[in-house]
Amino acid sequence: MHPIIKNILYGIGVFAIFSVITLILKFASGKITPATQYLEIFTDTDLLLGLAVAVVVTLNHNKKMKMKK
Repeated sequence: MHPIIKNILYGIGVFAIFSVITLILKFASGKITPATQYLEIFTDTDLLLGLAVAVVVTLNHNKKMKMKK
């Protein structure tokens, strides 16, 4: 598989894991109820933070893989 596609898929996976953890923490803290609309669950800040985390983790993973070679 092409390395760029691997990095994109890795970043999407990191973002998905971040989103699931955010969702679980919001349900556990009681900030959202089960009746909340799907699009109201994640705020713009949550999405931007998730994107930033995904980029940083993906870049660090890529750097680590290059150092192993």
